Amino acid sequence: MEEAWGDVDWKDEMPLKEWYVEYIAIVNEVKFHHMSILYGEDYADVQRSLLHEVRRCYQVSDKIDVTIIKIKETEQHKTDAALFEGMFIP
Repeated sequence: MEEAWGDVDWKDEMPLKEWYVEYIAIVNEVKFHHMSILYGEDYADVQRSLLHEVRRCYQVSDKIDVTIIKIKETEQHKTDAALFEGMFIP
């Protein structure tokens, strides 16, 4: 017997974790130092996000060397957003 819509046990989706990633990209023998906040469920998911970011930043057909310096999960709910209200002026 098939489950009805109301009988399905819906799992609460966990929000994606926030990760701090620091890396160096070498393109055409020029070194670029990057620091990014990426989102993913686990380490492998963050690596995929990093790959997409590098492809988006450097749309060249040459070789791109990427060295990850630091990758760590950030501590959630530690930032007080009110501290940054109105601080950014373009």
